[in-house]
Amino acid sequence: DDDDATGDAASGRIKKRKVSIFLAYVGKGYQGFQRNPGAVTVEDELERAIVAAGGISADNAGDFSKVGWTRAARTDKGVSAVGQSIALRMMLEHPTDNRDVITRVNEKLPIGFEMFGYTRVTGGFNAKTMCDRRRYEYVIPTCAFDPKQCRPRAEVEAEAEFARFDENDAAGGDADGAAPFVFDEALRDRVQNVLRNYCGTHNFHNYTVRVSPDDPAAMRYILSFDCSMPFVVNGVEFVRTTVVGQSFMLHQIRKLIGMMLGVVRGAWREEDQIFALNTKESCQAPMAPELGLFLCECIYHAYNTRFGETHEPLSLDKYKDKVEAFKTTHIYPHMSQTEKEESTMQNWIRMLPVKQVRASVEAARKKDGGKWEEVFRTKAKASKKASNKRKAAEKAAGEAPDEAAEKPVPTTDGANEKETPDVEENAEPTTCAETPVAPPPPPKAVASPDPPPSPTVDVPPPPPPETARVDLSRSKGPPGGYARPPVSGG
Repeated sequence: DDDDATGDAASGRIKKRKVSIFLAYVGKGYQGFQRNPGAVTVEDELERAIVAAGGISADNAGDFSKVGWTRAARTDKGVSAVGQSIALRMMLEHPTDNRDVITRVNEKLPIGFEMFGYTRVTGGFNAKTMCDRRRYEYVIPTCAFDPKQCRPRAEVEAEAEFARFDENDAAGGDADGAAPFVFDEALRDRVQNVLRNYCGTHNFHNYTVRVSPDDPAAMRYILSFDCSMPFVVNGVEFVRTTVVGQSFMLHQIRKLIGMMLGVVRGAWREEDQIFALNTKESCQAPMAPELGLFLCECIYHAYNTRFGETHEPLSLDKYKDKVEAFKTTHIYPHMSQTEKEESTMQNWIRMLPVKQVRASVEAARKKDGGKWEEVFRTKAKASKKASNKRKAAEKAAGEAPDEAAEKPVPTTDGANEKETPDVEENAEPTTCAETPVAPPPPPKAVASPDPPPSPTVDVPPPPPPETARVDLSRSKGPPGGYARPPVSGG
């Protein structure tokens, strides 16, 4: 239909069509995605390219309200994306250039940016409010889990000084004979169990900044949080953590990762992590570096269900080859190269404020007075009840073929979640279907036994050689980075 088209064909003006665009970018050198006066942002870069390609007229440039511009997610400073989504009214045709508008826009974008394609949407479509879920990926160097690495410099120097006065250790025989660190399945399961404590509906005020525990916006719902086996990019070994949620607050994912790393390394207890999710008292959660984080996908289940018969569904699946190519060409090489040159994660772990985090948790625990335990029990009871309903429904569904003619299949409460275009920030406490919340572990340091022999790591196909190199002769950005300085005069 043409309800979302604006313009006057009789006057020769090109009509604007409401479209949604999936795109990818490397966030290095940018101060976030959303436009911010005085800052170099991704949206400014995108608008400049679209205007130069003829998708937005010069009269409408600089005012997003004139073209109905919306974005699905606001990534933070330095954070990348391979599945970001924006929507706007755009002129798809050009008076003198017959090429596709996406081709024309990509030609104007700097290296490290790519638009995958556009989809016609309804006139009232909003990329943010109609997005049901967001999928993020945080890539972590495996050295971050090695207890012998990334230790504070003072601790390493003290140990070396002690070794000088110990003739038996002077040659370093014990260190040379130690087994090398391996991120095996046992450690992966440990990481995954800690991550899944975040699943469900929780008050995440301790895992963001400047949000009151009584603010309804602090209630967020995480569907899943998983960890992969290691893979290697340009000589650096990583693991991939993937989180799916309805929406996320400022720095939330980075704080979730930071708290998890502290638990797995034994800096604080898993009970401290769970306590921070169930108390209204404030306690400190460290924020992991922005380097490993990127937005993977924006999901529109409810929109596709409602308008699937009249409009093409919005899905990143049709661009999956381009997405994987962008990851291996830009995202992963950028992360591995930066980690090699700057040791971002290793330096962050060396500066981990272990004493401050422990002290803040203990102070919050005294103020809480045990109230968090009642909150935790309520969530666990609700989770168990929902799990029992799901099992009963699945069992009934399995028997349904023989009884379909006699009685209807019982409703699967929670097995097939109904999507809504608006974020349910005040939903009842629940947890991931795959992992109901377990009772908190006893308050003791996490010290797992020696893991069994590590299995063979199934490494994904390596990225193309030399993909981390940036051709500066073609780049519109400054030397040494993807971003280019803002253009003066708007």
